[in-house]
Amino acid sequence: MPMCPHASPARSTQRGALFGLDARIALAIFGLLSVVAGASMVLNLDESRAKGLVAELVDTARAVEAYHEDLRTDIFQSLTEPTESRAFQALFDNAVITEADNLRARWNGPYVKTTSVRSNNYGEMSIQKRGPNHAQPCDPEGLCFLWLVYSQVKPSLMKEANKLIDPEAERDPQTMGRLQWSQSEDSFQTLYFRAAKALSPITLQ
Repeated sequence: MPMCPHASPARSTQRGALFGLDARIALAIFGLLSVVAGASMVLNLDESRAKGLVAELVDTARAVEAYHEDLRTDIFQSLTEPTESRAFQALFDNAVITEADNLRARWNGPYVKTTSVRSNNYGEMSIQKRGPNHAQPCDPEGLCFLWLVYSQVKPSLMKEANKLIDPEAERDPQTMGRLQWSQSEDSFQTLYFRAAKALSPITLQ
């Protein structure tokens, strides 16, 4: 009577090896997909945050324009102590505005939602007077702009925001276009957003 066939030890070893190889390939593919998915999630998160940042910058630029329309004078010229920090503060706090020339009475704010010059996401916020390039001082005979300044913005977020604001290719995006930046501390960058034309090239009263 014939005996029932049994798998040989060699065949069992081959099957085990093949199963082990299949498992390693599957794990490698899963790991690769995880890396790709993770990178995609980070990119999508940066894009989403960049849109929020751009919306905030545009809204604040409109607030500066509204401030000028109401007070009919340059924002720095309306302050009791004209500093870059107080210029931003004037958008939500009329205590820093002089009572001279009825300026405080014409204030119709708050013009922005924030109540602090410190952002949880972007560091210190201020307004600076600069030329067309954020690194250039105002020229009394040329153009002078008000720049919104955020002191701590992540480089990846800055690049995504720059794509939305200045979509055309720039030779030097750090010093060209409406959104510019400079290197800050701790791997952050300082953001400069050209908000509006200054009504005066002079900062001090």
